[in-house]
Amino acid sequence: MEGKTMENITDAAKNFAHLGHQVAKAKVLIDDVIDDGKHKVERSVKRGFVAVEDCIEDTRHLIKRHPWESVGVAVGVGAIFGLLAGWLTRRACANGTRG
Repeated sequence: MEGKTMENITDAAKNFAHLGHQVAKAKVLIDDVIDDGKHKVERSVKRGFVAVEDCIEDTRHLIKRHPWESVGVAVGVGAIFGLLAGWLTRRACANGTRG
């Protein structure tokens, strides 16, 4: 009986050592996945900044080539936003006085 207990303890120790090894491997894999994710996010952010800078540069070029058209578009967009804001404000005030 004492021999069987020793075998169980030895087997448990081996299993514990194997489990520790598996945990260490899992930790390394998780660290690799996290590092890869960080690298991909950094690369995506850099690409985003480059795309925004290209868009700004193209917009500046277009505005310099067609200044009066750019002013007209800006006035039109401003008027649309102003009318929309006024309509929403009037509607919100009308709903507030009825309640």
